[in-house]
Amino acid sequence: MTVVPAVLLAASLAVGTVPGFAAAVAHAVQEAGAGGLVHTSVHSTPLGVLLGLASAAPALALAAVGVIRPRLLAAPGRALPPRRLQSGHVADYVARLLVGT
Repeated sequence: MTVVPAVLLAASLAVGTVPGFAAAVAHAVQEAGAGGLVHTSVHSTPLGVLLGLASAAPALALAAVGVIRPRLLAAPGRALPPRRLQSGHVADYVARLLVGT
């Protein structure tokens, strides 16, 4: 459960911060066959790198708070009855989707 998010986070950080990595990924996808998609050149700018890091920093801080001090992000008492409805069974989610639709 933690490997996939860790790999996706590392890849997104690499695409946004490592110069040339995005172009290498785009070239590899083009070589593998993009299914008719047109390849456009990808390049990083200092502003793009800064915005990528600025958006990742609050997410990492919030995740750290959730791991280190989980009580700060705990749900209030009034949220417990709806949380009890979350059983984790797929059939419950399908039923809620049908009722909501």
